[in-house]
Formats: sequence, structure tokens, C-alpha cells
Amino acid sequence: MPHVVLEQTPPLRQLFEALRPETLKDETRILKLGEGYLNAAGSCALIEALAIEAGRQQSFFIQLAQKPAGLTVRLLPLTDPDKTAGVKTLLALVAQQIRQSEPDVRYGKTNLQDFLLP
Repeated sequence: MPHVVLEQTPPLRQLFEALRPETLKDETRILKLGEGYLNAAGSCALIEALAIEAGRQQSFFIQLAQKPAGLTVRLLPLTDPDKTAGVKTLLALVAQQIRQSEPDVRYGKTNLQDFLLP
């Protein structure tokens, strides 16, 4: 399952405020991050996502889960899409938005190295 662990993160509630909808569009695909939803405890958030690649549309949620070791960015298992390059790009985009909003945040364990900006 594609994922990124972000280390040295402030509380998720604070990071959630930095997330923004974004659309990436080129000749072959449309990738979109939509609205986000934070649970009452501030420990879990969901981000609507859409990937249209090669004429195929996939709607899914990206899950942010606060853990003692850091914040995990991954696919919500209930909306398990095919792990295409577009889906992985959207996961990396969420991690990058968080990292850019907080200078102390670092990438930890991940299997999306090829999709993350340094």
C-alpha cells in the first residue's frame, strides 16, 4: 500500500488547516485534491481525491492518521483504487503540502520516493 510517514509533525488539527484543494492537469491525466474532513478528536482526516488517467476515473479518499511516530498519509482502505502513477502523485502531493507548511516536518518511512519532491 503506498504511504508516506511524516516525522516531527505538530498536531494534525494544525496541519489540516494548511491543506488546500489542488488540480493538476496535462494532456494525459487530471488529478484533483478536493475537500478535507477532520474527525472531532483531531486524530484522523480524509481528503477527497480524483484521478483520471487513460480515460479511466478513480475516486478515493486519502487518509491522514496521527500516530506516536508521526503522521501517516495513505489510501483509505475502503476506497482502495488501483495504485496508478496518478494515485501515487496525489498521495505525494498531500505529503508535500504538509511538509511545505511546517519547516521541521521530515519524510520518514515511505514507498513513494520517486513521487516526492526533496
